[in-house]
Amino acid sequence: MEKDITVRNYRDSDWPIVCAIHDAARQIELSAAQVSDAAFAPLQKCHMAEGFFSNRIILAECLESRTVKGFAAFRPRQLTWLYVSPDYFGEGIGQCLIRYVMDNTERPLDVQMLDGNKPAQRLYEFMGFKPFKRTKGKIHGKRPVNASGLTLRLNH
Repeated sequence: MEKDITVRNYRDSDWPIVCAIHDAARQIELSAAQVSDAAFAPLQKCHMAEGFFSNRIILAECLESRTVKGFAAFRPRQLTWLYVSPDYFGEGIGQCLIRYVMDNTERPLDVQMLDGNKPAQRLYEFMGFKPFKRTKGKIHGKRPVNASGLTLRLNH
């Protein structure tokens, strides 16, 4: 339950669990958006090129068990990463992380996601984001893969 979750800042010791959460959820994300699994790259291999540590990173952690259930990364006006462990999908973890970001950055707040990832789009729209623009590009995983992106924006 969301009420049993605290949001805290990333610590260096969190790296293994952040990688595990990303790698498990990223594969589900690619599948939901019908993007080839050739687009997958483990966080350990892509974090530098993706600028992961240039963001403020936060984690959702269970108060009782100290289990990290998800993470987000953001910078002013942009939610750049949001991943929840598949074991905890549907428990409000994504909402909790988004709410924290909303409370700690300016507007407008943009998030870019893979177009076609309906579960993610439903979550963002539930939290008040609206479709803003679509883009086309490549994801550089095992090999470059064409993909479409959807940017959603929160103005209030």
